[in-house]
Amino acid sequence: MERKKRRVAIPSDWSGITIRMYQKFQEAKKKKLNEEEFNLEVLSVICGLEKEMIEQLEVKSLNEIVKTLNFLETEIPDNKELVKKVDWNGKKYGFIPNISEITAGEYIDIEQYCKEAEKNINKIMSILYRPIVKETKTRYSIEAYEPSEETEEEFLDFPILPSVSALSFFFRLGKLLPNALGKYLKSERMKRKKTA
Repeated sequence: MERKKRRVAIPSDWSGITIRMYQKFQEAKKKKLNEEEFNLEVLSVICGLEKEMIEQLEVKSLNEIVKTLNFLETEIPDNKELVKKVDWNGKKYGFIPNISEITAGEYIDIEQYCKEAEKNINKIMSILYRPIVKETKTRYSIEAYEPSEETEEEFLDFPILPSVSALSFFFRLGKLLPNALGKYLKSERMKRKKTA
């Protein structure tokens, strides 16, 4: 019996992982699978292989692939620096350029989706990253926010690394804003007391 040969993309680090892959990998980790079942599930999710195809692999090849995917056992790197621009799907996407000018609609949707952030990463990213429509050396502007299930679905294939960077940034900002707002309001009250 002759085996069919097929090229398969095997990511060797987190930069090759999409939101969809990450979410399905997280689901697989929550299942009560033995090691062999888990490895089959991961190969299916990360490499896009069907179970029947995986079963046709030589043991040597299977072990090499599993070894290459060992990075999945590590935490996703978060370098604490926001990834502002991403080349993806043949376009350049930009993070909301001025977060202080975020619209009420963007903010409300992000807040809602953050209640189940891991489940809604793609939806959050479809708000935070949008195609760049104009760019200079130091600035850029992005498309206006128009919620769309189609766009949210497309963002399942957005890379996970800039997504983690954006979520970290947004959550850190969320922790800092109440403190900054509190300090600002306190200083404003003090100013008013002094002028009164």
